[in-house]
Amino acid sequence: MRRATQSTSSIAAFRRWLLLIHGTILALVALGSAVATTIGRMTGTGFFGFMQQNPMVWVGLIQAYLLMTIIALLLVLGSGEANARKWNVIGAVAHCAPLIAAFSSLDVFKSMGALGILRVAITFHFVWLCLETFAALYPGPNQAMQRTAPRFDA
Repeated sequence: MRRATQSTSSIAAFRRWLLLIHGTILALVALGSAVATTIGRMTGTGFFGFMQQNPMVWVGLIQAYLLMTIIALLLVLGSGEANARKWNVIGAVAHCAPLIAAFSSLDVFKSMGALGILRVAITFHFVWLCLETFAALYPGPNQAMQRTAPRFDA
């Protein structure tokens, strides 16, 4: 019984640790991207310099980056909860929209000569989707105990 308790508490600790790390990295990436797009829009320099000519692109991106920052904050806050599994689900699902957008616009990025940056984005989102999905689907303490406990009601 002691071994099952130790392994389940380590599962819960892993979930919380993953949320804290994920939320922190996501916040830094989202805020950094928001700053980079804003600089590109205002100055016309850098990778996002084209936004000076097409500011509506910035309007969509700044909203997306700031919304991801809010999700990142929720992940960090969720990491403090004893049962963090639902926040791992949120952490996984948060990466679905960017992945759908990336795969749906491969031809756009190819025409811009920006497939390299898209590959980085796809890798980033896919890694976090997999990690959070693993954390969300891995059996919790109650499920692990139900599988190993003998049944006496038959």
